[in-house]
Amino acid sequence: MIRRSVFAAALVGTLVSMPAAGVAELEPGQDEAAAEVVEPEASLPAGHVARSAFTRRVVDREPSDAIDRLANDEVEVSYFTEIRDMAGHTVTHRWEWGGQVMAEVPFEVAGPRWRVHSTKRLDPSWLGEWTVSVVDSEGHTLARSSFTYTAADTAEAPVAEPAPAAPADLSVE
Repeated sequence: MIRRSVFAAALVGTLVSMPAAGVAELEPGQDEAAAEVVEPEASLPAGHVARSAFTRRVVDREPSDAIDRLANDEVEVSYFTEIRDMAGHTVTHRWEWGGQVMAEVPFEVAGPRWRVHSTKRLDPSWLGEWTVSVVDSEGHTLARSSFTYTAADTAEAPVAEPAPAAPADLSVE
């Protein structure tokens, strides 16, 4: 069973997930964004993804913002994840678009609270929904989040005028 949870907007670029069993609490001043948390299976390690978010950048191991949409005039996005109680395990960020796995980034968890992020360069033509799944070494999905990559709004952007053509016969004396 998949539940929708709330996660902090400040998470970007590294994997950040909600507690496996419910809703993450927001810190004062944080925005809300939706993410899916997968119910744990009996064979999963005791740990979980505490929070996760897509972000434009990660600063001091924390996402600078949390996004659910990104215009294609930006070509880089990060996924942030905070993992709890999984020291000694490997987790992977699996980036998917259009039903295809576009990248897999494994991380060794080396402590009881481990913050990681992966960054993906996007081609501006890769529009649509992107999903990152946090997967353990046995293939179990611990958390999943999505964002939408959209065409930049050209109505507000100034249209560049072509430069005037230089005369073909220009001589300088």
